[in-house]
Amino acid sequence: MQDNISPSEVTYPAENASVKARLYQQTKPGKHPGVLLCPGRFRDIVGLEFLSNALRAEGYVVLATTYRGMNFFTDDSDVSAGLDYLASLDQVNSNKLGVVGHSRGGMTALRSAAQDDRVRSVVALAPPVEFSSYVRAMKLLSPMRYAGMVESMGGTPETHPERYAEISALTYAERIMCPVLLVCGTQDLHAPYDHSKWMYDALVKAGNKDSRLEIMDGIGHFFEKMYFGYQFDEIAGLTTQWLNETLCGEVDE
Repeated sequence: MQDNISPSEVTYPAENASVKARLYQQTKPGKHPGVLLCPGRFRDIVGLEFLSNALRAEGYVVLATTYRGMNFFTDDSDVSAGLDYLASLDQVNSNKLGVVGHSRGGMTALRSAAQDDRVRSVVALAPPVEFSSYVRAMKLLSPMRYAGMVESMGGTPETHPERYAEISALTYAERIMCPVLLVCGTQDLHAPYDHSKWMYDALVKAGNKDSRLEIMDGIGHFFEKMYFGYQFDEIAGLTTQWLNETLCGEVDE
């Protein structure tokens, strides 16, 4: 049984900045696998604490990052620096590092797997993997949000296609060889499940033989199921099972 210990508020350096994060440690001796948890657009790690606690209960050391801000183009550096921090901890087995991300964080987790061979397994929850399509869809769904996204990107997908491609996880599919679990819901109107299907198909085409697509009927972007509440236990179960199988949740003695 997992000891009831409080997480620690920490910071770690990333380039010339500091990133705030929350660290969920183990009390048992030995080396443990480490997981970097990447939240969505608004950096809400409290809302994902159900995942942090579930992972810690399975024997993982978890670092929940808040990135350095709202600039998507520094997320990869923040994740790389977060992995540095995790790997430096005495109780973490640096050969067993995984990344779990939701929405913006899922997109970041996938890109990181393509660029950092320390990432041994990924869980991407409701990721918008093709960012130009994502933003174009917002033009009809929510014109005000579309305008905000275009402003943050410095222009439209038509005027700056290279910027949108740079943060689109789909661009990196051919370079992702580690195990990948994609989880999406049929009622997700933020990052429709088409995105996860595109990513899964691209991974399979690229030769990734250890990828899985889990489509959850009736689930929305924040794991809500219409009037029936949040499906946190199911999401946590899928995540921990995948990492136990692909990253190995056993503690190194």
